[in-house]
Amino acid sequence: MLKNLEQLVKEAARASEEIKAFHGQIRIVSHYDADGICSAAIMAHAMKRAGKDFHLSFVQQISCGLLEELRMEKRRLMIFLDLGSGYLDSIKTMLPDATVIICDHHQPMGVVASNVIHINSVAAGIDNNISGAGVTYLLARAMSRRNMDISHLAIVGAIGDSQIDSVGQGWGLNGLNREIIKEAEDRKKLSVSKGLRIWGRYRRPVHKAIQYSIDPYIPEVSGSESRSVQFLNEIGIPIKKPNGDWMTISDLSLEQQKRLATEIIKERIRKNHSNPEKIFGDVYELLDKPDVFRDASEFATVLNACGKMKKAYLGVSICLNDPKSFQEVEKVLETYRREVGRAISWIYRQIEKKSKKYFEGKGIYIICGSRVSEHIISNAISTVNHSGALPDKPLFGIADSEHGVKISARASQKLVDSGLNLSVIMNAAASAFGGEGGGHIGAAGAFIPKEKVPEFIEFSERMIAEKL
Repeated sequence: MLKNLEQLVKEAARASEEIKAFHGQIRIVSHYDADGICSAAIMAHAMKRAGKDFHLSFVQQISCGLLEELRMEKRRLMIFLDLGSGYLDSIKTMLPDATVIICDHHQPMGVVASNVIHINSVAAGIDNNISGAGVTYLLARAMSRRNMDISHLAIVGAIGDSQIDSVGQGWGLNGLNREIIKEAEDRKKLSVSKGLRIWGRYRRPVHKAIQYSIDPYIPEVSGSESRSVQFLNEIGIPIKKPNGDWMTISDLSLEQQKRLATEIIKERIRKNHSNPEKIFGDVYELLDKPDVFRDASEFATVLNACGKMKKAYLGVSICLNDPKSFQEVEKVLETYRREVGRAISWIYRQIEKKSKKYFEGKGIYIICGSRVSEHIISNAISTVNHSGALPDKPLFGIADSEHGVKISARASQKLVDSGLNLSVIMNAAASAFGGEGGGHIGAAGAFIPKEKVPEFIEFSERMIAEKL
């Protein structure tokens, strides 16, 4: 591990020297999800502190069209955050005259060109315990140790990238993330405690938090206010304080939270949900944020909302504590959660009805249709996959996109442990049919021409069958 880290730090130091020596405007391109927004905020903070001029933009994916636009800009130094590693050959071909820095944690695809500084945790032999924001933080830290004051955003990025689901004992963050946590705690930016991992810790009355809990999903309780109230009454959890105010999860004692967690786990076990215990563990609080934004998991959701609602810039602003942005972001979050909720409800209806929009293939479950936005499909599919409603096979979600269709694929930890690698499958299948794909082992995606969907599915099923 130490040798791998040394390689990563060495590349970050190289990139830092390039940035310090450069005197023009630096072009920065970041992914538009929570991890990418945290990466962008970290780099913006480091650039401003270093007195560097930069132009930042957000994208859903890298494409030949994007690279051509960047080539035409004729910038001499470009930085890709939380993306880029899957497009090394394209970057080599289309950006030969610029120095390119890539901060990423996705599976590398292609050959690193001599003009590219590739800071990638997977390439360094480190996987599943540092996010794109974490890798970007290593670069910011190499630029100046003063940038350790923004270490907590690397942890938000990891949580937003679902790394909290891949770490074992206690469902906390391990590996390099754990070292970054120590730095954030030392600078009074982050605190870690034990508690319930349900969205709405500070924001919602406890019965509303239970009602709207979709990850984790609570069988026969989630989605119904009356059943949520009944469930809490039956296990002796109050929904109001003595003064009549609504009780939130943050108001519950540790003992009450443990009791609630135990009963939720029992419900999930009864319905054979995967990882039924994934509701109680480390809770990360951001000490420099207003109360309703303090829970790091909820903050990551807010950032995801900003990105998916095409307001990633707003996410950067709240990362950097712009007071006006906190008010504006509430409306964005409400719209986002409403859209995700509708998408999840629609997917469950298709499964229950066994409609033509849902079918079980030879090796996968598939949901497709124009009712789910390409910007929402990955979140909805992740929630359904976590719910355990469709066990034993990967789940593919297909949504219409500007350039064809977007495919989001998810697999359970059991399938990953059996040797399944969705990143490899998405990349191979997309490449075979004129598209682009990649991602993580258990969560990956692709963009392909719409008419190629049947062939893409058949190809993917063959690869899955070979592995399982």
